[in-house]
Amino acid sequence: MRKQLLRQFLKKIVKLLVSGIDDGYFPLKYKGRNGRTVMLSVVFKDYDIIDIDFDFIIVDGDDGTSVLNSLQTGDVCILDGLTFGGFNFVNPSELKSKYIIFYSSKPNIFKITRALDRHFNDKRRDIIINVISNLTRVSTLRGDVYIYTNLDLKIAKNIIEEYQVFDRIPLPLKIAHEISSSLSTFLLSKKII
Repeated sequence: MRKQLLRQFLKKIVKLLVSGIDDGYFPLKYKGRNGRTVMLSVVFKDYDIIDIDFDFIIVDGDDGTSVLNSLQTGDVCILDGLTFGGFNFVNPSELKSKYIIFYSSKPNIFKITRALDRHFNDKRRDIIINVISNLTRVSTLRGDVYIYTNLDLKIAKNIIEEYQVFDRIPLPLKIAHEISSSLSTFLLSKKII
C-alpha cells in the first residue's frame, strides 16, 4: 500500500508547485544587523515560473523563518541552505511548507561552529549545527548533494533530479539566486535597502 501511494505521488511530482528560496546580495558593512537584503521565492509549475515573491530580512538577524512563512511558495520549497543574509536563518521545525534544505557540497561544520561561537549566543547556533550535522548525502544523476528535509528521501531525490536541468543545482534555486541577486543589487543602487 505504501509503495503504491509513493508511486502515485512520484508521478505527480512535475505537477507540484516547487519554490526556490534564496537571499540577495548585501555589502559587508550590513553584517551585524546593520542592513537588510532580499529573501525571494520563485514558484515553478513544471518548468514555468508562475509566481515570484520577496520581502526583506535583516542581515545576521533572526527573522528568516517568519519572512519565509509570509512569502508565496509552492507545495515544496527548495532552500539554498539554512542561513540567509549572513547568519540569519530559518528554523525548519517552524516552517509551514514541505522543504528541502539543499547544499551542493558538504558544509564545513568546524568553520560554521567557530563563526557562530564568535558572533552569536542564541538559539540559532543549536538549530544550524543540528541541521548541518544531520544532512543526508543523496546521490543524484548529476552528482552527490546534501539535504535536510521533512519529505520522504525518495520523493526529495526525485524532485531534485527533476529540476537538475544543467547541473547539481535545481533550476528553481538557480533562478531564485539570479533574481534575488539582481533585485538586491538594484535596490541597493537606489538606496532602498
